[in-house]
Parts: sequence; C-alpha cells; structure tokens
Amino acid sequence: MVDTQHWADIVDSFMKPYKWIMTTEALAAYTQGLQRMRESGWPKPFVIAGTTGVGDLPAPDLAATVILGTIADTMMGGIRAFDAALRTLPREVRDRIDEWDPDGTGRYLASFLDGEGSLHGRQSWGARPQVWVELENKITIGDLWTAAGVPQTDYEIVPPGGDLAAAARRMDRGSGTAWACDNKEGWHGGGEYLRYVADPDDAAGAITFMRQHAEQVRVMPFLKGVACSIHGMVFPDYVASFRPVEMVVFRSPGSDRLRYSGASTTWDPPDADREEMRAIAKRVGRHLREHHDFRGAFTVDGVMTSEGFLPTELNARPGAGLFVQTRGMADFPVIGLGRCLIAREPADYRPRELEQIVLEGADALRSLNGIAPIHRKVTESHTLHVRLDDGRIVSCDEADSEGTLMFGPAAHGGIVMIRFAPEHSPSGVQAAPIIATGLNLADERWDTGIGELIPTVEVR
Repeated sequence: MVDTQHWADIVDSFMKPYKWIMTTEALAAYTQGLQRMRESGWPKPFVIAGTTGVGDLPAPDLAATVILGTIADTMMGGIRAFDAALRTLPREVRDRIDEWDPDGTGRYLASFLDGEGSLHGRQSWGARPQVWVELENKITIGDLWTAAGVPQTDYEIVPPGGDLAAAARRMDRGSGTAWACDNKEGWHGGGEYLRYVADPDDAAGAITFMRQHAEQVRVMPFLKGVACSIHGMVFPDYVASFRPVEMVVFRSPGSDRLRYSGASTTWDPPDADREEMRAIAKRVGRHLREHHDFRGAFTVDGVMTSEGFLPTELNARPGAGLFVQTRGMADFPVIGLGRCLIAREPADYRPRELEQIVLEGADALRSLNGIAPIHRKVTESHTLHVRLDDGRIVSCDEADSEGTLMFGPAAHGGIVMIRFAPEHSPSGVQAAPIIATGLNLADERWDTGIGELIPTVEVR
C-alpha cells in the first residue's frame, strides 16, 4: 500500500475545520470520498447533485443531499445544465442550505471543472480563476506551445464562414483532418466540439456544425496513433510530472465524430517517449506558473504518433487521467491537494517526494477503465460482473469477477462505465481494443445503441 498520509493530513488541516457545500453531476461519484470525510472527522457536508449517477449512493448519515434532476442531450450539455441549475437553486434547496448552515460560515467546494464563484452566499475555495479557464481555448493553444518550447503539428485558423474544405486539403497528411471549435460557447471537452473529416468533399455536416457553434475553427492534420495525455502539478517552487495515460478514443464507421471513452493506464509508450512527455509537462507547467501565476494540476492531451508525442490541447485543471493513475493509492487527496495549491495555502508539500510516489504507485497498480455516454434518458442502474479472457471483456459470476460493467443514469441521459480493480488490470497493452469489447457487451445486454467502434492504433 502506498503511504500518502502526509498529503491527506495537509488537506485535512485546511479543509476539516469548515462545513462544505459540495456539487457533483453524479451523487454516486462522491460516495467513497464522503466515507473518508466521515472517518476523518469532517463536519457533515451538504451535497447538491444533478443525478444519482451509477453505483452505490452515500448513506444518509454521510451528507445532506439534494438531487436537482438535470438532464441534457450531450455530456457538455449535461455539465452546462447542472451549472445553470446551481445558479437558479429552488427556494426549498436554499432553505435547506440555510438550515444546515444557519450562520452562513460554510464554504462552497465547486466542481474541479468550474471556475471560482459563490453559491447561495457561500464563497468558493480552491476553485480556478476564470482566466485559467480561457487557457483551454483550442484556437490560442498553438501560441502557448510555441512559448513553452513544445513541438506541435501544423494547423490553420479559419472562420466558419471561410473555406474550411480548402484548409483541410492543405492540412491533410494522408489520414484526413481534425476540426476544433473555439470557446464561443465556453470551454469544452470529450471530443464534442471536434470533428474528424476524412474527405473535405464530404464535410457538409462538419461545416454546418462549425458554423453553428464557433467563431473560429482550428484545422489540423488528423494524427494517427494512441491518444494520450500527460499530467503535471504546479507547486510554488517545482513542477511535478506523472506517467502517460491513454485516452480511450474511438471512431465510428461513416461518422465524423470521435468518441471519447475514458482513460486507462495499461498502455506504456517507449521509455524515451515517456520521458519526453514528462519533460513537456514540466516545460508547460513552468510556463503556466511564470506567465499565468498558475497552481495545481493540469494536463496536456495529444497523440503518440509515428514521429513521437504531439500535443493537441491543454486542460488547465485535473483531467480524468490523474484520477485513474491514483486509484490504487488509498486516501490520496488529488483534488484537495490541488485546491490547497490554488488557494495558496502554505504547507510542506514535498513535491519531489509526491512525484516519485505517484509515478511508482501508478506504474505498479494499473487501471483499466472506460465510459460511453448514452444520449437517452436512463432511470435504472444495472451492474454486470466481468473478467478478462484473452484480451476480451466477458461476463462472469461474482466469485470470478475482476471488474464491473455498469449502466445507469447521467446528466446527459445515461452512461456505461467499465472499471477493473487495479490488481486485475493488465500492463503493457493498449486499453482501447479491450474497452471496445466491453462496450460491445453493454450493447448486447442493454441495447445501449453504442454500435461499432474503431479503436485508435499504435504506430510508434
């Protein structure tokens, strides 16, 4: 067991004295964290959720809870619908908050996706400034890569009313092109504002989408290879960088959509590429600290191409890959630690020691995970016990279970989740082909409509 108690104690010292309003799209996602808070003696929090989510819900004694019942057609739509609902809380919810915190001294623990602000008069703590959210703009990121000394692929910035097809012909290196929206409608992720254009003469759908949702479009070559990310954490005097994480991404036949399906740590790039990715994270982290006064976790997403790692976007916040690589480290407070850094709390953070512990722990305990958003309303949860059989996910009895395949409600309708225990997650293999078999199994069992999936291919 990896010992992370020192950092848990730091988070407890700054957070335990306060009552917290916590917000989450899925209540089930907080069950384990709420249990730890109770065991550590924190005051009972107030949790506002969009939906129940998938998995075990927290016991009533762990938190006061409210479910707003937000729903939308897409993942980003679900995030935005929940954010809008928080800004217009019903009177009965506001009254319950005041009963829970009558003197108004509680603090607001916003989602790690959100910027700083307040909720019913309670100010956020450890939330990222809005100016950092703007760093995620896919249009301006090329300037940041250049300033930080990070290699990147060619691209063109085109207004949606311009000749996107002509730009695609110029940018195509033989595998088509990828088009990304700017932040006209706010930050975005999960590939929802990204389109894969194999043939610019057959791009009417992508052009229409860009004209509806963007003021500028980045057109770049489609990069063949394993989609992956590298995380860093910015401290006052050091930038820690961790291990590469595979971003599980699929294409669907005849579609211009790229399906983001979670993150896993079973894949290993060549050692030299791993160290280059870690060096890129350190360069980016130093640039963020020096030029944007940044603190906390961030991620550089990109593709391991035949020529090496090329970045595609920056998330100025923790990404899914940071959570999956610390899953096997009991009580490691990855979100809380980042909040302490953002809030400029003084502490003995020991960043070099933390970096080594996370690297060794994530290498020793792998994590095989996958998700698939389902864009129809789902009201019931289902769980299937599964195991690996020659690289395929198959159903099994509970006694032989190595992981779970779950299907249930989400803010965007429904979600399929695949999760294998670290002790049963393989190492040295690409996750996407394995996750595809699990999503196919979900399709067979629950008629999810996921359909055929084309995994990314390792080319390095």
